[in-house]
Amino acid sequence: MKSLVTTADIPAAKRFAFWREAVCHRFAQVECSPLSDRPFAGEIATTRVREVTFSRVRGLEHKCDRTPLQIRQARDETVFINLQVSGRWWSTQDGREAVLEAGDFACFDSTRPFSGIQSRDFEQLVIHVPRDLWRRRIGPTERLTARAVRGDTRLGSLVSGGLRQLTSVAEEKAGEGSHHLVELLLALAATGWGELMEEQESCQSSGRSALLCRAKGVIEENLHDPDLRPDQVARLLKISTRYLQELFRKENLTVNHWIWSRRLDRCRRDLADPLMAGRSVSQIAFQWGFSDFSHFSHRFKAAFAVPPSEFRRQQRSAA
Repeated sequence: MKSLVTTADIPAAKRFAFWREAVCHRFAQVECSPLSDRPFAGEIATTRVREVTFSRVRGLEHKCDRTPLQIRQARDETVFINLQVSGRWWSTQDGREAVLEAGDFACFDSTRPFSGIQSRDFEQLVIHVPRDLWRRRIGPTERLTARAVRGDTRLGSLVSGGLRQLTSVAEEKAGEGSHHLVELLLALAATGWGELMEEQESCQSSGRSALLCRAKGVIEENLHDPDLRPDQVARLLKISTRYLQELFRKENLTVNHWIWSRRLDRCRRDLADPLMAGRSVSQIAFQWGFSDFSHFSHRFKAAFAVPPSEFRRQQRSAA
């Protein structure tokens, strides 16, 4: 079964509203908002093969969020495999972030909140796999979500190419050999994320995982401190800075990056919160540890593709 949804025949002023309703709400059940004043354009071609949906999504820059409300209202539980064909996709889930360039891919679980930003004109393949099928064949998603697998590595290139081929075959021959298509997809998924699972099991004992959680908790409690640095976090945990850095490196993170990303997430949350409307953008930035407004504005735009003041305006308009 194939379908195509496009904004091509929709008046420019109504395109994003159409996209939000026809695609974001029905297709992925996420809340979307535009990131520029350009007239929006987008299309999504979907092909259903047994219980799996293959989709090719093209469009302009925009943001999407999977919220707790949408999770409660959802009828299905799904794992999304997102493969970036062009453009750049910045996303977060389970306290991690994945930045996907062309050829990279990652997975996301519909049963927990996530956010994503397409920062420019893009094309992305999105494969919907029933969550129970994924868990039976691949295992739990908690350790795998928002972990980018790079398409320029030997294994990543193999899996990325395979996912593209499977999507093309599904588009051309929907219904033919469907059992084999689904089996090939699951085999590729096991290959793509199996190495991540093995790495985590071999490199992270339960003690390290617990200590990493404590480190993230310490950072969360001290985000307001503009002088918060890795050595301060290590001192509070009574471990060496080198060991702290190693804990984060196992998750493809750095301590500094985690501190700044959490500050930006808190600022973004407050800028979107109607209850914080009485506080200025700079007050919110300083509250979460930024000591220089121009530095904050630069980092915010780099992370979310829009200046903080414009982001707040968009959120108010959407509300």
